[in-house]
Amino acid sequence: MINTKTVVIGALFAAIAALFQLIPTFFSEIFVFFTIFSAVPIYIVSRINPKAGVLSYFVASMIVMLFSTHEGLFFLFTNGIIGISLGICSYYMKTKAIIWFLSSLALTSTLSIMNYGIGIPVFGSKIPGIIIIQISIIFLFSTIYNIIYYYFSSFIFNILKRFKIC
Repeated sequence: MINTKTVVIGALFAAIAALFQLIPTFFSEIFVFFTIFSAVPIYIVSRINPKAGVLSYFVASMIVMLFSTHEGLFFLFTNGIIGISLGICSYYMKTKAIIWFLSSLALTSTLSIMNYGIGIPVFGSKIPGIIIIQISIIFLFSTIYNIIYYYFSSFIFNILKRFKIC
């Protein structure tokens, strides 16, 4: 059962995640860097309560889709997945290597869907080599990115926890 405080935090953080993801849509593509911060609110909610995290993930993605389908797809397949996978894995597991591995698998899967299924090149251009090398490159990138993002998100989470916000 999700209590009222968790629902309110989930709704607030879903709105914050959507705002971060929509920065390039509202302002300019120059600010595309700020979209990487859209995973942090989803991570925080998922780490507090995985059910609320999944709900926040879908609510944020629907909000983003209302304004920009392109940014909505990127949130669903990249930033949102990073936040939700790291948050849920951190909730259920304590071993960092397992958290990073599972989150990297999730990110590699969604990036592969974008790259090979939808046809959107995830690195801006075609990745060289045969498919196994391409997926290995995506997995390596996903692992490095998830490790860095884990420490960054955990730092933010611990600050909010210290001030009793979550």
